[in-house]
Amino acid sequence: MALIHPRSLERWQEWQTSRHRARQVKHAVAGALRRGDEPARPALALHSRAGSGEGRILLGVDSASPTSRASLLTALPYLSAPVDVLAPAGVELPEIAGPEWERRLVEEPAPALTGRGITTALTLGWHLRVGRAVHEWALAQDVAAAVVQHGALTPYAPPLPPRTTLLAWSDADAEFYRSGREDLEVRTVGSQLLWQAGREADGPLVVEVDRPVFLGQMHGAELPRYVTAGTAYAFCRREGALYRPHPSELDALSRAAHAVMRRRGIEFQDTSLPLGELRRPVVGVFSTGVLEAAVRGLPAYVEARRAPGWVHEFWDRYGLRRWGGEPTPAPTGPADEPSRVIAQLLEGQA
Repeated sequence: MALIHPRSLERWQEWQTSRHRARQVKHAVAGALRRGDEPARPALALHSRAGSGEGRILLGVDSASPTSRASLLTALPYLSAPVDVLAPAGVELPEIAGPEWERRLVEEPAPALTGRGITTALTLGWHLRVGRAVHEWALAQDVAAAVVQHGALTPYAPPLPPRTTLLAWSDADAEFYRSGREDLEVRTVGSQLLWQAGREADGPLVVEVDRPVFLGQMHGAELPRYVTAGTAYAFCRREGALYRPHPSELDALSRAAHAVMRRRGIEFQDTSLPLGELRRPVVGVFSTGVLEAAVRGLPAYVEARRAPGWVHEFWDRYGLRRWGGEPTPAPTGPADEPSRVIAQLLEGQA
């Protein structure tokens, strides 16, 4: 098993667009209307912090999602070098809100980054605007660049940029994401997201309610809805489980599916309760949340109806266990905190 599009970002983007064509049209129209009503303004902000040493480190951040912040910004306390963070101007990042940070708006990233003494760049990939700008600039300037893995990998993950170092969760993920390419270097550092989940648990959790929670993934482009919605519906009806919709299940089809589920007696879990505070068994199709639950000591399982073969290979790669048997064992974590190791790699100490 390997990536569907291991090299071509353009072909991956075409696939992504084809999976969400109605949503893409809606966003394009809404964006055009907003641009007609508002004056043009810089879309990116460059945040800078002083430090010791000559080489600067650049972090490219596309969103304030928990996975993005856990993967990129948790390295900041371990970095002594000067740091730049390039992000969309409207994104609020608490990690760079202190008085030691300076902020300025930029119209074009390349002129703003050139000449600052940046020696290393780190992103989540080049499939979104900031990451694309960072990697294109790094390639043009011959600056070392790395991508940190931020979630469990499916064959539909976006391809890595050329001449990049991948910081992977495991050796198996490193080989999978590399997909036979010779222009990539790989280092296994572990998952900061799972590391934090294990530390937050502070020992095995007590399951307060046996009634399971099914983690929704109707928004995902990787699987058709007859798998994601069909599995969720059948499982919740059969097991009396609560359904927990993903925060991105806001499109019309997902909302329609939610309405049908409610009419047929399926109860929804209150999503104001953070995933890390669940005290129930957790079930999903290919959600990273299942791994997080296992790390926290909760009974964690997978379930899928009529799923393609790659889903079963995904389960095997992450050691995920099917509902009805023994729960998923907690993944083996690295010896050191991944963010500390990433900081050392960025500063050339590891």
